[in-house]
Amino acid sequence: MPYGKLHVIPLSLFILIPVTFLITYTISVQWDHVVPGFPYISETGTLSPESCIFAQFLNIAALLLACCVYIRHRQVSRWHFERGSDLVDKKIVVATAWCGALACFGLDILANFQEARVIAAHMIGAMTCFTTGTVYFCLQTYLSHKMVPAVNGKIVVYVRACLSASTLILTVATIVPGYISMLDFQGNDYKKWLPTDGGWGWHVASAISEWVLAIVYCAFLLTFVPEFRSINFEDPVVTLIYLDKDPDINKSYKLDSQIPE
Repeated sequence: MPYGKLHVIPLSLFILIPVTFLITYTISVQWDHVVPGFPYISETGTLSPESCIFAQFLNIAALLLACCVYIRHRQVSRWHFERGSDLVDKKIVVATAWCGALACFGLDILANFQEARVIAAHMIGAMTCFTTGTVYFCLQTYLSHKMVPAVNGKIVVYVRACLSASTLILTVATIVPGYISMLDFQGNDYKKWLPTDGGWGWHVASAISEWVLAIVYCAFLLTFVPEFRSINFEDPVVTLIYLDKDPDINKSYKLDSQIPE
């Protein structure tokens, strides 16, 4: 039995991630854990109770993202096998999938290791998610270019190219000003960064870039919706090896989608 409607996965991510950040931002402001304005996304989910929502929802997002990466990899691999072996090196297809998997792993790490608790692990997760995610989007744009017109049109390539370039720019715009602002910070609590604490301008620039970067990431995932509509997954073939000694029973059976009565 084929499974369709796989486009629901990237569409769910497009909705889930922004909603998660808006919920944790609202709670963290109400509980006076951050000052209203432009805190980093991670700062809105570092203390309880918002940290619980932040971790749980992003764990779900990481799982859905892993499913999205896997389905896209199977799609590209099938296209490569049938039509694209002369257009794209197989190593690029594999490298793209690994970058996507690392981005999922980084998202899971930053979700479960809050910034205020284990900052080193959180930063490693954030850097892994941002850097490999950016590379993944760039490689997907390249693959999309090669897959015209069999799988997608040129408009999708142009959109993904613009979004990929934006992720590159915004990643740098998040990291560099953020590093400079931390050097100039002279306050007591960076989660409640005030203009008088030093480095305020750099901090705001970095935080805004991070929020926009998250939106761009979600927008890129949304571009997979049309292509995922054209994918059907079949039921997996299951074989059983029985442990008893009866030679008539100790066989491997291929099970159909309906289990025999």
